[in-house]
Amino acid sequence: MPEQFSAAQEALHKFARSADQRAEKVRSIRSGLASHSVHREAFGKLPESEEISKDYEERQEDTLETLEDIATLQEKISEGVTTTAQSYQDSDDETVQALNSVHHEGGSR
Repeated sequence: MPEQFSAAQEALHKFARSADQRAEKVRSIRSGLASHSVHREAFGKLPESEEISKDYEERQEDTLETLEDIATLQEKISEGVTTTAQSYQDSDDETVQALNSVHHEGGSR
């Protein structure tokens, strides 16, 4: 019956680590995209070209911001899962301590 209520600590820690790895990967992708730019002239010489160039720049900035938000979210997921794992461990430790205390007090009578 106790196994129905157990938390797989290693699985929680593994998932937290994978979220950190995803954050690093997203930041690497973001960095790669940020290091490349398209010159305004690449959009041509027509009157609409300036507007297209500005739209491209805005979308690029939005994309870079979104990627940073995703990386930050992955870090927060990692922190939350790590905190959850620690809470489970603390609860288990307290339960063991309480049961040991009851056992030792009961055995001394």
